Amino acid sequence: MNSLLGMWMQSNRTTRYTAMQELFRHDVVFHYGDAEYAGFEALEGLSDEMQSRYPGAHFTLTAASTVGNAVRAAWILKAADGREIEHGTYFATLDGDRISSLYGFVEGTA
Repeated sequence: MNSLLGMWMQSNRTTRYTAMQELFRHDVVFHYGDAEYAGFEALEGLSDEMQSRYPGAHFTLTAASTVGNAVRAAWILKAADGREIEHGTYFATLDGDRISSLYGFVEGTA
């Protein structure tokens, strides 16, 4: 899950896209708040938006567990100065070794 969290704030688009190809199925769907992002292009747009909104921010994994083909990961998004921006949980379902669907829950903001 660390590679997933790192991918969101990766500023090098080529590196980020390579990470997406390794992490996700091509038809991945990410459910986040009221929005749904389908496919790599949509995820790229979300990543660009996050980096624009929170320049220099990074995710920290705080806990992770796996049951069958499901992974749950708790995270904190921290600003460049180290203060917490928000925290939440991802729930992912896997198809083989790639994520087929991802659900993001923001559980608190600073």
